[in-house]
Amino acid sequence: MVLSNLGLLDGEYKIISEDGMLFLPTITEVSLNQIQLYITDVSLTTGKRYFEDTVKGPRTLTEALEGKLTSSELALLPRAYDLVGDIAVLEIPEEIAQYSILIGETFHDIHRNFKTVLAKSGAVSGTTRTREYRLLSGENRTKTIHTEYGCRLAVDIEKAYFSPRLLEEHNRIAQLVETGETVVDMFCGVGPFAIHIARQKQAYVIAIDINPLAIELLRESLSLNKLVGSILPVVANAHNYVKNNKLEVDRVIMNHPSGAYEFVPDACSILKSGGTLHYYDFIGGDTPESTLTEKIRELIEQTGRSVKQVSTIRRVRDSAPYEYQMVADIIIGQ
Repeated sequence: MVLSNLGLLDGEYKIISEDGMLFLPTITEVSLNQIQLYITDVSLTTGKRYFEDTVKGPRTLTEALEGKLTSSELALLPRAYDLVGDIAVLEIPEEIAQYSILIGETFHDIHRNFKTVLAKSGAVSGTTRTREYRLLSGENRTKTIHTEYGCRLAVDIEKAYFSPRLLEEHNRIAQLVETGETVVDMFCGVGPFAIHIARQKQAYVIAIDINPLAIELLRESLSLNKLVGSILPVVANAHNYVKNNKLEVDRVIMNHPSGAYEFVPDACSILKSGGTLHYYDFIGGDTPESTLTEKIRELIEQTGRSVKQVSTIRRVRDSAPYEYQMVADIIIGQ
């Protein structure tokens, strides 16, 4: 089913068949252009409607754990979770960490469609940008197949960088790529940008990551998808790869918000005049848009290149209180 493959179908509600029509519950509000590409021979519409639960009993952790935790502890329960394939990832505050197994098992009772429930353990760290996880309920594994906009991605969240929260950003960048482009993804992780691009566009993507396990997962994803473009998976430090290979490319993706600034000279050295740089950074303060604009302009001009146009500055997601993961789309001049 298309919505299921896109990761948009909400399995906790029943599909309704009525008057020759199907009404499908979705996890979030969807637009027709998200699914029109895949379904062209039926009438489509979107709207709001009541759906019957497939799960009986409590629907939230707060409801299920009332009477087992104090009111102040209930207030600290996670209100959202990360969905990665058939794995749910919770972030449990330290103040209620002693209830982690109870919380995980209760969550699993409510959300039976997941095979595994994990809790984040520590922050993303190291050159491979990975973190540890604790098993709370279900199968003891961190690997799965995750689906975004029809792209099937082999993911091991403990061994290689991947963020399901960048779903829209992966698709946005892919839609900007034009036929015939050469693209370098300098810190590709398991390769979601590369797969999204090569599924949609006849483009050539050089996908680089220093983590060999990330590139191994990307190679696995190549066999899971029908691509119209091509991808070259590369295990390397992006600086060394750029230094040792003669490149002239149309677009560079720099999704390493805590360290991309160090590689701006490398990106500028391979971009054509008029090429596009997608630069990601963590930015705080009251005016993060202007802060990022000033920062990336200065970084680029220090390399001897010019900024032809700042085409996009946007907040991708909240990363901490009063801090955002930001992206700047920059057209590079001579």
